[in-house]
Order: sequence, then structure tokens, then C-alpha cells
Amino acid sequence: MSYQRLSPDERRAQILDVARRMFTELPYAEVSTAAIARETGVQRGLIHYYFGTKRELFLKVVQGLTASAAMQAPPPDDRLTLPESVELLVNLFLDTAEQNATTWFAALDAEGFGQDPELLRIVNRFKDDAVKHMLAVLRVPEPTETLRAVLRIYSGLVDAATRQWLQEKTLDREQVHTLLARSLLALVSDIGPALEKTGPALEKN
Repeated sequence: MSYQRLSPDERRAQILDVARRMFTELPYAEVSTAAIARETGVQRGLIHYYFGTKRELFLKVVQGLTASAAMQAPPPDDRLTLPESVELLVNLFLDTAEQNATTWFAALDAEGFGQDPELLRIVNRFKDDAVKHMLAVLRVPEPTETLRAVLRIYSGLVDAATRQWLQEKTLDREQVHTLLARSLLALVSDIGPALEKTGPALEKN
């Protein structure tokens, strides 16, 4: 790529765009700041100037990924039935996973540099935000801690199911959609309310 004169903000954005594409196409360990610099058409030192280490650049990429994924959540729609809201959410999950599979799984696994505390904070914050969006789309005005916990557990199922689809190739998208949609509908309409009823009894023991 030939060198282009850009403002610092434009150059920073360009580097981030290239880094996001490379981290999405390749495992973390196979991406280097030297390769990102070559692809961007800049000196390697400029990447370190703007972002620091490869780890810090990867964290910026993951932050951008989680922010863009969160912004895709639609506002609540009173016209939708519960099953329709569930369908909408599941399609959102699957579209987001498919578009960002390699980067997202690298973030979940903290691949390449162990269980990085800052990376885990980013991922956990994203999962907390995902629960908020689920509650909003499902139009739950006053969610209990039990329901929040149920949806947090469901987010783990989403991770596992999309991994089977996109990494292990043991399920296709339609199968994963069926699994996630039916599971979420059952959790919200049946299992969650059942747990609410048993909660007080458990607390008395």
C-alpha cells in the first residue's frame, strides 16, 4: 500500500481498520504489528506510537467490536410478540457472530496471551450490555436478579452454539438458530418464572 498523507485521527482510524480485518481473518498469534504496518503503508513505529503493543492494539479492536455489536440492538417494539422478539434477538446474535467470528472467539479465549484481566473486563462488560439489550427487546420493565442471571447464562449458550457452528462446523446456522430461539423462549416464558417461584423457598433453607 502506498503512503498517504493523513491527519493523526485519520491515520489512527486507518490502522484500526486494518488491524480489525487482520485479527478477524487470522488467529491472534499469527498477526504482527509489522504485518499491520505493511498493510497500512506506515512504519511499524507509528503503530506503537498510537497504540503501544500488539496486545493494546488488539484490546482497542475488541473494544470497537463490542461497541459496534452493542449499537446494532434495535429499540423495543411493542408490536412484536414474545416469539417475534426472540427471533429478532437470535438473528442479531448470529449476524454479529458471523461477521466477527475470529476476533470474537479470540477475545473470548484471550487467545495468545492468557487470561488477560483487561480483555476479560471488556468481554464481561459486553455480556452485561447484551443482557440489558435482551431485556429491552423483550420489553421486561423491571427485571429481577434471577432473570438477569438466567440471561447471563444464556449468553454462554450463545457463545458455545456459535462456536459449534463457525469453528467446529458440527451445526449449521439454521440448527443453531433453532437451538437458541427455542432455548431463549423457554427460559423467558417457562424456566425463568419457575426459578422465581422457587427462589424464596430456597432462601428460607
